[in-house]
Amino acid sequence: MEKIKSIFVIFIIFLFTTMASFAILFRYSTTALKDSLMRVARMQMVYTSAQLNQKIKEIEIEAEGILHSEDLKTLHLTLMEAYDAWQYVTDANRMKDYLKSRQKSNVGMAEFILYWPASGRIISTLNIEGVEEQALELAEDDLWFLYMGEVYYSRKYVTDWDRHDDEPYLLIRMERDYLYKIKNMASGVSNGGAMLTFSGGESLFYVNEAEQALLKTVKEQTFPQKMEEQKKQTGRQTEKSGPQMKETGRQTEEMAYEVSIAQGKYQLVTAAPAPNGLQLITYYPLKEMLKPVKAVTWVTGMLLLLLIGIGLTFLILYYRNILLQIRILTGKLMQVEEGDFDAQISAVEMPQNEFSYVFAQFNRMVMRIRQLIASILKEQQLRDQAELRQLQLQINPHFLSNSLSYIVTVADKPEAVTQMAMHLANYYRYCTQNKSMATVGEEVSYTRAYLSVMAMRRDVEYTIDVSEALYGVRLIPLLLQPLIENAVNHAIEERENAKHIYVKIYRLQSAEIHFEVSDDGNGMTEEQIGELMNRLADRQRDEEWGVGLWNVNQRLVNYYGAAAGLRFGKSVWGGLLVSFTILPEEEV
Repeated sequence: MEKIKSIFVIFIIFLFTTMASFAILFRYSTTALKDSLMRVARMQMVYTSAQLNQKIKEIEIEAEGILHSEDLKTLHLTLMEAYDAWQYVTDANRMKDYLKSRQKSNVGMAEFILYWPASGRIISTLNIEGVEEQALELAEDDLWFLYMGEVYYSRKYVTDWDRHDDEPYLLIRMERDYLYKIKNMASGVSNGGAMLTFSGGESLFYVNEAEQALLKTVKEQTFPQKMEEQKKQTGRQTEKSGPQMKETGRQTEEMAYEVSIAQGKYQLVTAAPAPNGLQLITYYPLKEMLKPVKAVTWVTGMLLLLLIGIGLTFLILYYRNILLQIRILTGKLMQVEEGDFDAQISAVEMPQNEFSYVFAQFNRMVMRIRQLIASILKEQQLRDQAELRQLQLQINPHFLSNSLSYIVTVADKPEAVTQMAMHLANYYRYCTQNKSMATVGEEVSYTRAYLSVMAMRRDVEYTIDVSEALYGVRLIPLLLQPLIENAVNHAIEERENAKHIYVKIYRLQSAEIHFEVSDDGNGMTEEQIGELMNRLADRQRDEEWGVGLWNVNQRLVNYYGAAAGLRFGKSVWGGLLVSFTILPEEEV
């Protein structure tokens, strides 16, 4: 049964192992996908940041080229000399055409503006009405700044001959569509998004609620903690100040990390801020990105559950159709082993499978065993009766003839004749009764009658020590007479002056009844007792031996158990002591 139960233990271990493997596989797949997405996002971020930095460098170089162009020098000299309206208009138009040509030849530059702060003159590639005057007021030499969501680069035209002249500023506004394109290019992963911020975290484009939360997280992650780490690693600090941009310890490389906000978990990749303060941030929701893994996991999980369901169904069928039947059969066999031969498998327990034949055969087998046991018991009873009858018939005819001869001898003594006749009548009345049970009182009365006859015929002295309280104890008959007859024939007759017979019956503390028959004969040695015990234990009686002791021993063992068999020892006179102990069934 233990081996059968181990199948369930193995299945449970297999189930937990499979579930653990499935969980490990899911975690590994999720981690691998996250790492893969992070690598792709970082690679895309590196590429996009390079594009943005390149464009910033182009704008700065373009500004340097325009400020050193001959057209700007000529226009500036015209403004410094005596005022000539026609010449100014001509030079201004030429400068405007030059700026337009530069704008057309450069992608990502939306507007070129020349602004003289003292005189308020403005030359723009677009309509002057569209120029934001407040943005012009923010212009400084070599400064990137943000105004109304537009990114500007300002550069001052500096001359050496007159430091008090009205030196113009060149402002180049980055094309918003180009910045939008750069932002979208950074988001190289589907279902992801990107943000473009300027110095301090202000986004250039509209951000939704989730993006606002992400920006807040980026500020918390980047500036207090990451800047300190960068300062420790690099040991240097950079500062750039201006009206709209001023940073300390600016991030020098991109960072990637995972954050949790109210909208869910996201993976973020933040690029190092560009030289002009622009910073790209890409993000993607893990829930959306992990959908393929979850889909595969769901399918795999369903297949696993299906297999587990099939396995459980198999185990249930195995339990119901095999294990349960074996358990029922084992239980019934244990009942039979304990001696319950009425054990039967009922019709309710009878299965509708191959075990029904086994169970039916078991019922037939038990029924047959019960019949055989009943037959054996009947045969045993008949044998016991036959042995008892044989024991009754064994009574020595010489005992009767000698007793009758004694009566003839004492015919002139009516009193002796009467006593002998009474003792013989009691003796033969008991030993010829055909009954299976007697009492201690009846057995004692029969023993006393036998000993009285022997005492009248021979020089025999006897004592029967028994309490009348034991007279009602039931036992099988003819147990003491064969032992006393054996003592008379083999003790008193074989030894000169031997004449004592002592019968004692008493109750032990264990409630068992102990019987003893002692004589003052020659007794037996240990070897002789051992040989006698072996002969008595043999189920087949040796014909050379008498039937008396063997019959008594066999009947005691068969009825009361092996512990009730005859025991032999030395009596108080040095003769033989024969004893046995029985546990009585009831008293009358």
